[in-house]
Amino acid sequence: DARSKLKILIELAFGISVEENDIPVKGITGVTATDFEYAKMQGGTVKLLGVAGVQGGGLTAYVSPVFVPESNQLYGINGATNAVQLLSKYSKETVLVGQGAGRFPTANSCVSDLLQIVQGTCAPPFPKEAVAGLAFKNDYSAAFYIRMRYRDQVGITRDVGAVCEKNGISIHSMMQNPVKNRNDAMFVIITEPCLLSQVKLATTELERLDWCKGDSFYMPSLM
Repeated sequence: DARSKLKILIELAFGISVEENDIPVKGITGVTATDFEYAKMQGGTVKLLGVAGVQGGGLTAYVSPVFVPESNQLYGINGATNAVQLLSKYSKETVLVGQGAGRFPTANSCVSDLLQIVQGTCAPPFPKEAVAGLAFKNDYSAAFYIRMRYRDQVGITRDVGAVCEKNGISIHSMMQNPVKNRNDAMFVIITEPCLLSQVKLATTELERLDWCKGDSFYMPSLM
């Protein structure tokens, strides 16, 4: 649902029709209470967002759980409320907020659209023309939150640093709650901005190391 909405918003905002299946998507099934604990430690929370923007001359987009700091207006959006945050060079930040579920808000939107169709007052659905040369790429740059589950041993920090360096990732910080079980613990890495493709390569390599227990979890950050 979020990816379908994002596809429509991309065409409205940028004039480009993107194949829905080309937009990277990550659901919430991998999010745990631990992630909310670490997010709270950083002064934020975790929310499922659809994000699109121009990076390096190309259009990027994704749907994923995202770390949202308390300073961001999306932090306070909860329940059935929907929000669209628009960022631009001159207008800076604009946030549109409204009810996104429930029979009455949905019915209101449907009836409003039908009346415009009957009265012939509909604006063109996608009036914006794409900027010449702007194309979609299914890789994007962000600061990333990476959670690893591990069995304690000497050399883990060294391994993490080496793998991140090999894949061009700079580490902003590492966090770890007090360890209760040395054979089953977790730590979190916060990266400097890097590409999703770099994070995928690094986490795949880390998961092959003998101290790593199970799959890692990563998500972008709005920091």
